[in-house]
Amino acid sequence: MTNHKPDRQLSHTNLDSEIEAHFKIIKSCSVKTDGGETILLAAKPESRYPYFYPRDVACVSGLLAYLSTSDFSIADDVYELLKSIAKFVLKILRDDGYLGQRYALSGEEKSVYKQEDNNAHGLIILSNYLLTAEKRGEDIQDIDKFLLSINNASQFAIKNYYRPEINLFHSTTSIHESALEEGFSCWTNFAYLKAFYLVSKVNSELDTPDIIPDKILTFKSAFKHNLFGIMVSNKRFLRRIDQKGNYDFKPDFTLLSPFYFGFGNEDKNLLDNSAGFMERQLWDPELGMIQRYLPFSGDIEIHTHAGNGPWLQYTAVLAQYHYWCKNAEKGDGLVSLIDRYKNEKGEIPEHISTCKRFDAFIESEWKTGIDFAKEFDKHILQDNLDFDKILEEANNMQRTYNEVAERCMIPDITMEEGGYVMFVTPLMWSHAEYMKALLYKHGLYSNDSM
Repeated sequence: MTNHKPDRQLSHTNLDSEIEAHFKIIKSCSVKTDGGETILLAAKPESRYPYFYPRDVACVSGLLAYLSTSDFSIADDVYELLKSIAKFVLKILRDDGYLGQRYALSGEEKSVYKQEDNNAHGLIILSNYLLTAEKRGEDIQDIDKFLLSINNASQFAIKNYYRPEINLFHSTTSIHESALEEGFSCWTNFAYLKAFYLVSKVNSELDTPDIIPDKILTFKSAFKHNLFGIMVSNKRFLRRIDQKGNYDFKPDFTLLSPFYFGFGNEDKNLLDNSAGFMERQLWDPELGMIQRYLPFSGDIEIHTHAGNGPWLQYTAVLAQYHYWCKNAEKGDGLVSLIDRYKNEKGEIPEHISTCKRFDAFIESEWKTGIDFAKEFDKHILQDNLDFDKILEEANNMQRTYNEVAERCMIPDITMEEGGYVMFVTPLMWSHAEYMKALLYKHGLYSNDSM
């Protein structure tokens, strides 16, 4: 047991129990690698996603960092998981600083898509670990290797993904893993702003040799100033500026990126306008909660994944936003909706759809090959991608769709669309965001980067 000082005394016994229950589900999505690290997968090992995704794990790493220095009963177990994850990232990060979309337990890269936000996510994971270890007073083995990797990942991103002529990072795909993100997206750029904020914090708070150069540290301030000037129009944030320079005003979960990555206080009016627009436009009229984006399935950039419907991790983030705004009633309403769609084990899916929409998806997109064409559109795939990786992913997709049809359909004659389907249950990321929502509700969590 490590002797560290908690941030505050915990007075919510029921909350402690609930947080522990969700952490157990998250741990059910973990495996031990041949190298001895315990790492988090996107879902259980037998699911469609038996991989380590830097994006998903970065999104949970801030929660793990908070819990590691809290008075919750799981603090020490959480810290060991965070440390193990960071060691795995240290192993898979290429010598030149590149980090891919996803990895097998062996550390082999299994990326399918070009996805430029991963370096940001790797920096977030490594920085959260180092800052947490420092706060707990832990010894950090191989600290120079960690700092060198942070330097390399930072330099790689700036050299390969940053466009200084417009002061933004470009992306081919990112959070949505489709060309919907191609260009200069809100998510990718705020992910990098968070990453460089944390890198600067590592440099200032750890008493270590000066491995991270000054130009990395000064980059953050100029980039932040430019981002809040460029990624804004009509008094709200933009989803993206496309590769031709056109403004994309469509509603998208990623309009919450400034809040999600801790910069909500920079201009709260912009954030409130963006969040209100997004919530109104993306609300699912049959199931409640929010969709990722509007499901115009005729667009090659729109992947509907077993039928369109709400995504529970994004809905949980919206609940966090309402709790942060001191609007507990709206936050509670969203959490209650998520609760409605947990399974009998208390597990939360990635997203849900209706039985009618799922059947339509299978007939109109899966059986026709349209979904395959969208998923494996050549210009968003990794260069020289081995076709075996495409087959592996396609087989995972088919297996999951079959499982949904056989085991995950919940008929309900009272629902206009015949009931609902649950897709990928549990999703590790959904439980992480739900936990954050609970902590926001009790005033125990903040990702504020200001």
